[in-house]
Amino acid sequence: MRKRWPLWLTLALVVYAAGICLYFTFGNLYAPSPQYAGTPADPGTFMTPEQIHKGESLSRIHSLVYFIATPLHAAVLALLLGFGVRLRNRLESRLRSSLLRTALFVLVFLAVIDLLFLPLDYVLLRVDRGYGLSNTPLSTFLFDHVKDLGVEWVSTGFVAIVLLWLMKRSPKRWWLWLSVISVPLVVFVTFLQPVVLDPLYNKFEPLHNASLKGKILALATSADIPAHQVYEVNMSARTNAVNAYVTGIGQSARIVLWDTTLNKLKDDEILVIMAHEMGHYKEKHIYIETAVGIVVTFALLWASQRLLEQFVRRGGHRFGIRREGPDLAALPALLLIVTMLGIALTPAQNAFSRYLEHRADAYAMRLTGDGDAAIRAFQKIAKDNLSPVKQPPLVVWFRGTHPDLQDRIVFFEQFKK
Repeated sequence: MRKRWPLWLTLALVVYAAGICLYFTFGNLYAPSPQYAGTPADPGTFMTPEQIHKGESLSRIHSLVYFIATPLHAAVLALLLGFGVRLRNRLESRLRSSLLRTALFVLVFLAVIDLLFLPLDYVLLRVDRGYGLSNTPLSTFLFDHVKDLGVEWVSTGFVAIVLLWLMKRSPKRWWLWLSVISVPLVVFVTFLQPVVLDPLYNKFEPLHNASLKGKILALATSADIPAHQVYEVNMSARTNAVNAYVTGIGQSARIVLWDTTLNKLKDDEILVIMAHEMGHYKEKHIYIETAVGIVVTFALLWASQRLLEQFVRRGGHRFGIRREGPDLAALPALLLIVTMLGIALTPAQNAFSRYLEHRADAYAMRLTGDGDAAIRAFQKIAKDNLSPVKQPPLVVWFRGTHPDLQDRIVFFEQFKK
């Protein structure tokens, strides 16, 4: 039985994948609510049948990949536990420096996982390009993966070095000290993201449209938001979708518009979207999400410490993981535990995110009073992003960080009336 667990795990994944394929292949999952037929929330009033079909098909594909790839990622971590032990043994036989061993262990392990899932990411790229949503060339796609790996290696490697040191110093309380250390790290990374990390992938420039910039800054002034600059980013080199966001904290806070948004939406529609983003800033959602994230991190690490301790004590020796002292080979097991707990928490996190997004929508209406522009903006977003206005419950629970477009349009219509 012990030697056959990879086979049973593979069979379970096959059965699960077959069920997910049946769920997303058949059935009218994306039908809009009948009571909104003929209203602005009915996609038939602003999208062609072809656009509706393409949006639903694309959503089925992305959801299918998500619901298969997520447990597959956890399964791969489980299957790589033995590889982690062999990698640890080889590094210990050749390197004396524990820091260098940890850094190389993390790099090799992350690179293996990235290479295993690279074909799946490439398939999604081809699908998005086939549906006219992505413009990303293969060279950019591969270079982005290299940059992702580099950023992940630096961040994960640093955490792994600190974690192993804490495990050695405090075997029972490392989760507490790591949680405490994570607080300033999260704040620091949030501050750095718009000025250091984001420019690694895209080019940011001050908004060229002086008239629109003046309107946005005037809107920010009326909301008592100390904004002095608005940025545009050249996302048209990668995608035809539209989006905008506010990122960073303190002096690094930025209002950012995709150039696709500037090209496809009218000024009043852009102002409503900007008012939504200002709602996030005004209601301090980034601080709230950071605070909630810190609390969740404490709970997650506490549970992970206990589960890892039980795993190493009862079954770690079967894989070659040592019970004494911190072991490099235990890091994949810890990552697996954190991954599984993260999947379990996803529905609650998404529900909280949808609540904050609705709050931002309500703020945008209070600030602009323009329900008509909001309706037009989100109808165009549905068309240009090929987004179904209604998603099935399973997708809402695990992928829905924003309310359904149908619910948002209905809210704007009610405000308009």
